[in-house]
Amino acid sequence: MVQVTVTGSAARRRELGACLRAYRHLIEPESVGLPGGGRRRTRGLRREELAALSGVSLTWYTGLEQGRVTPSGQVLDAVGRVLSLDAVGRAHLRRLTAPQPPLAHDGDALVGLLRTWPVAPAALLDGRLDVLATNVAWNRVFGDPGDHEPATRHVLWLLATTSAPVAALLPALARQFRMAANLHADDARITEIGRLLRADHPRLRPWWDCRGVGAFGHPSLRLDGQPATAHLLRPAGGTASSILVLAPAV
Repeated sequence: MVQVTVTGSAARRRELGACLRAYRHLIEPESVGLPGGGRRRTRGLRREELAALSGVSLTWYTGLEQGRVTPSGQVLDAVGRVLSLDAVGRAHLRRLTAPQPPLAHDGDALVGLLRTWPVAPAALLDGRLDVLATNVAWNRVFGDPGDHEPATRHVLWLLATTSAPVAALLPALARQFRMAANLHADDARITEIGRLLRADHPRLRPWWDCRGVGAFGHPSLRLDGQPATAHLLRPAGGTASSILVLAPAV
């Protein structure tokens, strides 16, 4: 078990504010029953409009975006619904206001599970989405992560490097990385990963800079010319580990 202690409730509140601002700018006024057009200095909803739709005062909501207040889960759910966040996205907002346990990984027992999938490429990931282990099918399609420097053995960096058609998979994984970065804003390794992605894969910077959060879903892609579906499995037990499996579509 490897643990990295992160203290940063203030940093998480800042990430919460940044997340709310990003989504507020994406909401078209017409979509929530407000008149569109006119002279708006910024795109999306104004703070006062979102505050009114969420049932809170403008002063209080401004403090929320500025990281100065700690809201209740009920209020965050109301704000998240106005922002059209899914259930996973709204739960993420709540987690940003709660004490966050250290990033922990205890996936040794899962390594053997990867080897039982001879056809479906699979990778064991830690809470930062660093690749801890892969099966033979993964290595055949994407190469062995062990051939890369330790700093670049991250699933986003590796998939951005491959020539395989994985464009649909990257945004879904980027959302998961964004949520980890929000929750562990002071984590040095997460900061390093963000820097490497921007430096080594600048053409994908819109994804690296996107503050999108929400469910992973089931991205579709093609492997060896055949349709496949990506699944992100989270084992029970409370660890941050997950298994990314690219299974043949059924």
